[in-house]
Amino acid sequence: MNDLLSFFPVLSELSIRAGAIIRRYYNSQLEVELKADHSPVTRADREVEIFLRESLEKRFPDFSILGEEFGETAKSSAYRWIIDPIDGTKSFVLKTPLFGVMIALERDGAPVLGSIYLPIQDHHLIGSAETGTFLNGARCHVSDTSRLSEATALLTDPRVLIDGAERERVVRLCKSVRLARGLGDCYGYYLVARGLADVMIEPSALKYYDVAPMPPIMEGAGGVFTTLNGDLDLNSGQGLATNRALHEQIMRVLKQ
Repeated sequence: MNDLLSFFPVLSELSIRAGAIIRRYYNSQLEVELKADHSPVTRADREVEIFLRESLEKRFPDFSILGEEFGETAKSSAYRWIIDPIDGTKSFVLKTPLFGVMIALERDGAPVLGSIYLPIQDHHLIGSAETGTFLNGARCHVSDTSRLSEATALLTDPRVLIDGAERERVVRLCKSVRLARGLGDCYGYYLVARGLADVMIEPSALKYYDVAPMPPIMEGAGGVFTTLNGDLDLNSGQGLATNRALHEQIMRVLKQ
């Protein structure tokens, strides 16, 4: 079994180099295309994924790779890399610096290591249940907030408060916390892992590569990542990250 700590320097190096590619485009005029699911994609997304795929394959030739833009390259190893080259492309296009490069490592089909790099802030968050979670080399933890009424909750897309299948449950949760803010995508999970926010919730439309890094990062920070029903289904389209004390209270609110 590979020591997960041995992957930290590689992911740090490659994430920083991917961030340099993104920053080249960040202050330039972007050409934006819409994919079949109407999500945006830019040249930066594709260039970053190509760089990461080629770099990881060179270092780990037996590992499979699944990326958002270029699909899967299947190999024989029990390990597979999951790449989201720019999580938060909509923020990237808007020149809002709340996006990141995300990489997860699966072992035997389950994510065991997660990495989020915020290229504008130069912050690298990486972790696993086995190693703990670290921000730029320093250990970080979820908050110790124990009362939902004192919590800060984050939500990527506020339109779910207007319509959508989970509207009633999400509205109940937002009414139960002290503060609700529309800060989302990987940046929201980053804030929860650092203990700066208490809850991150995304009720729909997530893809596997959007959430694969989150369980190991949250577990390494002492937190939990589940669906809105409390289980761990990374293909459900949902994400909920928080500390363990609040998770029980959130489940009671969502299941009313």
